Amino acid sequence: MARGSLQNQWNNGAIATLIVGLIGCLFSIWSTAALHEPVWVQNSLSLIQILISIFVLVPLQYGLNNAFLSIARSEGGTPTEGMFHCFKRDYSRSVPTLLLESLAIVGLGIVTLSIGAFILLYAYAMVPYLLRDNPELSGTDALKKSRYMMRGHKWDLFVLDLTFIGWWLLACLTLGIGFLWLQPYINTARAHFYEDLKAEQETAEQSTDL
Repeated sequence: MARGSLQNQWNNGAIATLIVGLIGCLFSIWSTAALHEPVWVQNSLSLIQILISIFVLVPLQYGLNNAFLSIARSEGGTPTEGMFHCFKRDYSRSVPTLLLESLAIVGLGIVTLSIGAFILLYAYAMVPYLLRDNPELSGTDALKKSRYMMRGHKWDLFVLDLTFIGWWLLACLTLGIGFLWLQPYINTARAHFYEDLKAEQETAEQSTDL
């Protein structure tokens, strides 16, 4: 299903993935190059890198999630266009929400030795899609709704992710180049997972109302 949705979009998806990856790599290299600089310089660059991750990379990734959801729905547009969606609209709502999500995952991971973080990672997996589909939804409500949607389905998403292990190994054999096409495949498959889960829960709610 995901491969069918990506027809004629593979290269656009690869380019968008490359852009996000290059931005992240550039600032990582920048920080690594400063290892021989005074401590205050290293700390300053680390802080800048964190801020760029929060205010640039996170919104770009959010935009990519939206773009691949549009592809899964055959709504048109390309990943290279959609990746900047967050900067055009929804920036003030999505960035704090995704930051709160990250803090919750990291915080629980520290307390529970990563087990809790792993669970929350899947519990909050639907947040980007919910923010996109529900403009009126607050950040905390998006987190709550994602937890509700993923109740009993975290394992299903984990199994979906496991199906890509073989592709990951093949991508590694290409010195990482294959990931440019693999990541769009994964993102689109997750978007379809959200669509199926959303339809399932809407059907269940309608049955309850009858």
